[in-house]
Amino acid sequence: MKTKAIFLTIVFILLLAGFSTLAAQQQPVDIDALRTEVAGTVIAEIYSTVSAEFSIAATNAAATQQVSLTHEPITGPGFIKPTPVMYAHMAKLVKQNHNYLQYKMYEDWDVKFTFKNVGLQDWTNEFYLRHYKGEVPMEGKVIMFPAVLKGETIDVELHFDGETKPGIYNSYWELINNDGHVILDNIFVAILVK
Repeated sequence: MKTKAIFLTIVFILLLAGFSTLAAQQQPVDIDALRTEVAGTVIAEIYSTVSAEFSIAATNAAATQQVSLTHEPITGPGFIKPTPVMYAHMAKLVKQNHNYLQYKMYEDWDVKFTFKNVGLQDWTNEFYLRHYKGEVPMEGKVIMFPAVLKGETIDVELHFDGETKPGIYNSYWELINNDGHVILDNIFVAILVK
């Protein structure tokens, strides 16, 4: 019995010595790098899950030709938390001209946006572009859209009065669907007046 205890003690001491040698040989851990790696993994998992849900929703919508739009209303600038039913109405800003340009004082300026319906349903004529910050164009704060079929594009041109003082001028917009929800935000134009 005593021999067994001595043997186990020797084995324990040898194992402990081996682990302490391994611990001494290991490099210090870079916590920031570890956090970045974990965040990247989490983002990849979220993206994978949302993509899979979108594929399922697209398949179901194509089969039934109906997409439920039962989501909570959100107001103001921002975006809606993505869920499969939200892909019914989606937009993409595919082109914009006259951004980040330089103008003289009192010189009128304009911008042309091209939007594409990349969602699962056609847009009705109740979709609109809403101004929420910055310079207001001659057309006003709300620009109504005509009906846009899925996969089609629409051009929107805005005209601004010339500025009387030098500086940087911005105009921020968001695209609203027929239920009053933001489907595309952070649409903007920025110019420099000298």
